[in-house]
Amino acid sequence: MIETEGTAGGETEVPEEAQVPEESQETEASEMSEEAVEAQANLSLDVEGVDVDTIMKQIERRVEERREQGVYKDVALLDLEEQRGETEVSLDPLHELIFLNQLARQYADVTSNYPIGARHSILGPFILLFKKVVRRFMTPYMNALFAKQREFNAQCVRSMDTFLEMIKRERERGYHGGLDRYTSWVEMGFTEDNTGLLREACKKFQRGKRVINLYCGTGDFLAVAAAEKLDCLGVEEDPRLVKIGQEKNLNIQQARPLDFLESQPLEALQAVFLQDLGERGDSRELLWTITALADRLEKGGEVKVLNHHPRSVLGVEEAFGDPTLMRLVHPETMESLFRHAGFREVESTLIGKYSQAEKKAWKKKMGEGISLESGELAHLLFAPRRYLLEARR
Repeated sequence: MIETEGTAGGETEVPEEAQVPEESQETEASEMSEEAVEAQANLSLDVEGVDVDTIMKQIERRVEERREQGVYKDVALLDLEEQRGETEVSLDPLHELIFLNQLARQYADVTSNYPIGARHSILGPFILLFKKVVRRFMTPYMNALFAKQREFNAQCVRSMDTFLEMIKRERERGYHGGLDRYTSWVEMGFTEDNTGLLREACKKFQRGKRVINLYCGTGDFLAVAAAEKLDCLGVEEDPRLVKIGQEKNLNIQQARPLDFLESQPLEALQAVFLQDLGERGDSRELLWTITALADRLEKGGEVKVLNHHPRSVLGVEEAFGDPTLMRLVHPETMESLFRHAGFREVESTLIGKYSQAEKKAWKKKMGEGISLESGELAHLLFAPRRYLLEARR
């Protein structure tokens, strides 16, 4: 036996079998790669002079002191869970409905095509074959048996899809920022006097046809149409604007114009008038509205659209005086959209020309030295402020 010094001041006996000759150590080290030697050196710990027993006693003594001070407490797991209480989880109802809708769709189709299996044994393949044969013969009976259940499940899934779409639409409308039309037009006074332009648009409709004015607002077009002896119905979703129009004894129905269009039978509408089409709200609604109009208008039905002219410099400045306006749609773009939707006759006419008094006022405002009577500058500045698009189904 060979005696060596202990780390705690004592002596430890190490068996001779545990002693490795220095020559063999050098041989093994030489056989090891340089990377292995470096890794072994990094992992090795120099414990010489470290009294582990003393360190552990110090830790235990500190734990006891903390326990006496009330910092450390011995609490059972169940008691700890009760102290924590229930965790509040905020789950969005829309997200929950989306998850449940996918789950319902997965299990709605009740059929006999269920997974089958058998234990790993000698008879396993024969049992599996027997189950497949039984399922094959039972499929017609089970399909007939579950027919009513499948129909009921399909109706539930369709109802959930409709309800989900309704929630999405309501949320989109509720989260829109900025000023609404009532605040902008009524409370803040950002309105345009377009009586003359509306009268000109009314004269384009054929007599005897009922005109639907979508997004009618306070009913300016309806008032002009009534004076022109046109049968006209307004559709507006803002109840405050509807109330203003009804106080004028105008025929206004409170409904979301897109929902109103969707509820109409195919080829049921005779004529439609829209103002500022595609200039407010979501731009995706523009294409949907035009497509819906093409489906809901009868053969020979007509649509009139009164929009701002984007090539009129002063017209654009006037247009964006209304903070609810988000964009302008070029007349050629609007014509292309209507033709693509299936309208056979589409054309645009520039209306709303500037009078001489308006031109003089603008010239005075811009200062002398600029000719506004002719030339490209005058053409851009005083181009008609509006265009009237006419489309026939």
